[in-house]
Amino acid sequence: MNCVAPPRRHPVAVAALIAACGLHAPLFAQVAQVAAPATAEAALPEIRVTDSASGDSGLYTVRAVSIGKTGQSLKDTPQSISVITRQRLDDQNITKLEDALKQTTGVTVERYDGAGNYNVIRSRGFEIGAIQLDGVPISQGANYSTALDTAVYERIEVLRGPAGLLQGAGEPGGAINLVRKRALGTLALGANASVGSFGFKRADVDLTGALNAAGTLRGRVVAVKDERNSHVDTLFNNKETVYGTLELDITPSTTLSVGYTQQKVRAAIDQGLPSLANGALLDLPRSSFAGLRANRQDLDTDDAFAELEHRLDNGGLVRFSARDVTRTSFYRAARANSAVAANGNYQLQTVDYQQKSTDRHYDLFFTSPVKIGATTHRVLLGMSRNTGDTFGGNLAYGPNLAANIYRPNYDLAYPTIRLPGYTSVTTRSEDALYGQFQLNATERLQLLAGGRASWADVEVRRTSDGAVTSTSNPGRQFTPSVAAIYALDANISAYTSYAETFVLQTALDAAGGLLTPRTGSQIEFGVKGEFFNKRLNTHAAIFRILDKNRAIADPLVPTASIAGGEVRSQGLETEVSGQLAPGWDLSAGYAYTETLYLKAPVAQVGTVFSPVTPKHSINLSTRYALRGPGLAGWSVGGGVTWRSEFSAQSGTVKLVSGDYALFNAQVAYQVNDKVSVSLSAENLLDEKYYEKVSGVARQNFCGEPRKFVLALKARY
Repeated sequence: MNCVAPPRRHPVAVAALIAACGLHAPLFAQVAQVAAPATAEAALPEIRVTDSASGDSGLYTVRAVSIGKTGQSLKDTPQSISVITRQRLDDQNITKLEDALKQTTGVTVERYDGAGNYNVIRSRGFEIGAIQLDGVPISQGANYSTALDTAVYERIEVLRGPAGLLQGAGEPGGAINLVRKRALGTLALGANASVGSFGFKRADVDLTGALNAAGTLRGRVVAVKDERNSHVDTLFNNKETVYGTLELDITPSTTLSVGYTQQKVRAAIDQGLPSLANGALLDLPRSSFAGLRANRQDLDTDDAFAELEHRLDNGGLVRFSARDVTRTSFYRAARANSAVAANGNYQLQTVDYQQKSTDRHYDLFFTSPVKIGATTHRVLLGMSRNTGDTFGGNLAYGPNLAANIYRPNYDLAYPTIRLPGYTSVTTRSEDALYGQFQLNATERLQLLAGGRASWADVEVRRTSDGAVTSTSNPGRQFTPSVAAIYALDANISAYTSYAETFVLQTALDAAGGLLTPRTGSQIEFGVKGEFFNKRLNTHAAIFRILDKNRAIADPLVPTASIAGGEVRSQGLETEVSGQLAPGWDLSAGYAYTETLYLKAPVAQVGTVFSPVTPKHSINLSTRYALRGPGLAGWSVGGGVTWRSEFSAQSGTVKLVSGDYALFNAQVAYQVNDKVSVSLSAENLLDEKYYEKVSGVARQNFCGEPRKFVLALKARY
């Protein structure tokens, strides 16, 4: 079974159907309402560990999201948001954030290692440079594990487009908010055990309950052990995660939460396959590995947080959050470093690399309803401080080794490489004031105006003598955000929004200084609908992003850069998620994304800015609880993800993937009110494809073959 599959016709009809679902929400909802009984309560009960904070356990949608600091419905949020609920994560046995995001509308996961621990996440062609935990962002990079195991999260919220109001300086791609599991007052125990293809074994336990008679002190602990091999020769990926949290009601209106998560990953690193010199992708067995058995990857994450929340009598809220994250990374890699010759020969480069990053974030905000005359509005005011250090330069190369991709020898001796120690420390800091006023101008029209004033600073120091080698202090940066929402009727709203961003740059000008920040803006128009008591949400939007002052080569000093580039991203996204009828849950989305260079060196103008972002993408997941004699307790599900062609430029050579469609299926049986068993299959038709293309030398990855997972779940 090889990587390359024959070309297929694009499933445009499926895309059109999903787009119609989102654009014609009223008609779609009416059809579903006819199919459904009068009340949603007739649905089969869902067995769950917790009563979700959003009150949406068992659904593929939520009644409220928290990514905007306060809980609000999807319909009343004037940006594009997708939610991966706990039920979807459980149904599809999704245990890694990147696997959840691969099934999220408009999101591209660009992996950098075979185990899928290193990733760049993109939305609308741009990186999502930070991941939030309950609204507290931490910077993200390709050489760190994307996030903690999904067992510690209640749901995943993905906002597409600029999120400067929420997280300050950053790419205009969007924001990911991980909503953690909270300690509950009711004793509950969940235990899962799974086995599957390629040596997959996993067990996790989730225990929560009150720790005193009054229930004012509560605790929760989640523990995970996950071991798996791979369809790729010699690879493995083992993980241990422990999460604990305590909540104390200091008063009936004031709650203190503290928690800590530790995750350790021990894996074998795979940095992808090379290609032929002309960019042609190799038609190899999917087990092929361009590396050695000695390759290793160690990832350690320590994540501590504290939160103090006071609820006001008028429905307002004051919350202070603090988060401290330390991440260390080490890999020892023999990796491809040349094109493959006709006889299969290529070069393996050996390298040891160690990295460390510390991040600290503090956030304080106040939100409250404000009554002006007979109308109630809402105000949000906050301040934050974000600091971090990245230790770099601790890498060293060993000798190149000769290898043959068709006749691999994974047992070649790996050379001894001595690391030099960290040679530089990059210190980032940002202080910010932010706010938003939500004005209910009429019964149907809501206006939102806000912004964030940031004072950011970046400094790079040599560790040998402490000398500052570069610094950037652009002064105050203000990023405004305005929006309008108009209620067409009780279920459907139209909105428009405008937001700006700024991004600190690391490129140097001819004088040796860092370039001024990039600036960007997005305008978005959309329609949202919610039906069946918010159990079904629909959404369709068009957007345009302009990103200016990008680093490009200085025409007078080729070794330097100037801030003269500009790119544009525009497109359409549509989504429907929730319960179409009792027992029938669905999440479906379509995204069209077009990215172009507007200002750049002559050869780039008019070309695609983000070639790794497919122009078209489709995601569909559904589940149905069977009914009738002898079928009680059974449910079936399935779905498909489809990506149109994407590419990568490697020097003068262009590498092109084909489009691909991946089907999945699940069947589950609820043995009783406490125990269930399920069998799921991914890549059901065993599609052969390249999941990522990147360069002639390496970073081209075959997609995973068909695999099965058998899971046993118990809830008490």
